[in-house]
Amino acid sequence: MRSTDNEENLGVQAAPSVLGVSSLVSFDRITKNFGATEALRGVSFSVAAGETVGLLGANGAGKSTLIKILAGIHQPTSGRIVVTGKERVFFHPDDARNAGIATVHQNIDDGVVFGMTVAENLMLDEIAKPGGTVFLGNRAIMRRAHVVQQRLELDLPLTAVVEDLPPSRRQEVAIARELAKNPKLLILDEPTSTLSEREAEKLFDAIADFKRRGIAILYISHRLSEIERLCDRAVVLRDGKIVSEHTAPMDTKAIASSILGELVLATENKTRKGYETVATFSGLTALPESSPISFNVRRGEVLGLTGLIGAGKTELLEQICGHRTATVGDMQLAGADYAPKDIAAAMAAGVVLVPEQRALQSIFPDENLWKHCSISLLSQFSNNGFMRRRREIAFAADVIQNFRVVCSGPDDRIGELSGGNQQKLLVGRWLSRDWKLLVLDEPFRGIDIGARSLISRSLREYSEKVPVLLCSSDPEEVIEVADRIIIMLEGEIVHEDISSNLNAEKLAAIMGRSSSLAKPQKGELLGYD
Repeated sequence: MRSTDNEENLGVQAAPSVLGVSSLVSFDRITKNFGATEALRGVSFSVAAGETVGLLGANGAGKSTLIKILAGIHQPTSGRIVVTGKERVFFHPDDARNAGIATVHQNIDDGVVFGMTVAENLMLDEIAKPGGTVFLGNRAIMRRAHVVQQRLELDLPLTAVVEDLPPSRRQEVAIARELAKNPKLLILDEPTSTLSEREAEKLFDAIADFKRRGIAILYISHRLSEIERLCDRAVVLRDGKIVSEHTAPMDTKAIASSILGELVLATENKTRKGYETVATFSGLTALPESSPISFNVRRGEVLGLTGLIGAGKTELLEQICGHRTATVGDMQLAGADYAPKDIAAAMAAGVVLVPEQRALQSIFPDENLWKHCSISLLSQFSNNGFMRRRREIAFAADVIQNFRVVCSGPDDRIGELSGGNQQKLLVGRWLSRDWKLLVLDEPFRGIDIGARSLISRSLREYSEKVPVLLCSSDPEEVIEVADRIIIMLEGEIVHEDISSNLNAEKLAAIMGRSSSLAKPQKGELLGYD
């Protein structure tokens, strides 16, 4: 490992030029200022043909800014980008694409066009190309998309409308379209955030194939296991500058320490036994053909709900939170019958949800932060029909401070924040009020270990007074925060245990086993009433 910091001086160091004849793409002393904010401070590193380089850092470290510069969305304030020996300036994403740089952004729906089929999305660049292909017929589109499908071994329904697909399949479409271009450099920003284990393995195989063909890959992920598995080198950004570089085999503990800096790494939590049952769910069906399931949630614990993508977790949460009506079974909340007809009814009863798809379900990119904090709590900030803006802004300022949201202030647009800072704000607004039940669906998707650690600690503290039901398909994430864990497979509960009896490997093994195995009865494993 090479560190660019020293113990006595953490200021900006003069970065050496990294321009070499073997480099495919090089950043040479890149800086980027947004007003008085220095987003990047003298960043220099290169990526060689056939090399996979991991780019890591906490939220606000500068990763997204660097990617946007390379993708032609932003231009650097100073410094140079050199591609295959030639200095390049990208004024538009088309400039980057023409230079052989393809980017799959973290926000899934930035990479697909709603209202179009999978085939049309795969062929989008050809359809929209200036010069005559706009009238490409449906048969030709299907024929060419089928070629791409076969070459990349895609299991995608070409005739399906893309918005009808779950997030994981939409991400497959976005990745596939970029892979089909045979880029010189492929930028993957949190590419497995919505993929199942099987889908991720297919992506990893594709990455290995691209490496063999000499294609460079810049890989951004908060999952250190992926960096360790895939990357030849890793570069860590903090506060807009490179603080360390690592080479394979990776020391993931050193990488984590470098990412977090002075932040405290997550420590092992003591498993707690909840002391009061607040919510009871009996005889609910997660999927149409699955058997009824029952469980409860207690004050003083975080209940983790996990399973592979498609296990029925989200469908179950939607019934609990009023997104869909529970057709069978009974729900009890704080000793009373609970059957919400919609989201508003669930909130009125004291049940709130942090949904899975942050970009689609939780944010308005051009609106500011204080509006996002108060939008679901308007009655608490109104007086005789008039909004009390000062109270709204003060509330947002408290959320920003308590959850370390990196921004200039409440007036910032939420679309300008990194994914992790968006999530800290969205979780923090709910934790600033007492509810009867807090439900979170994939709250750690696409955020770094620093933000994950902060949110995890906050949820455990909050659960002392309000029970927390947390859904995650990542074994490491659910073990980090949960006291008790329920594992689902094909809409049914296949295992239940306290987190201290499990680890990521055990969880993964149970998640992948056959649903025909015997299911534990209520309390069988835990001895709970």
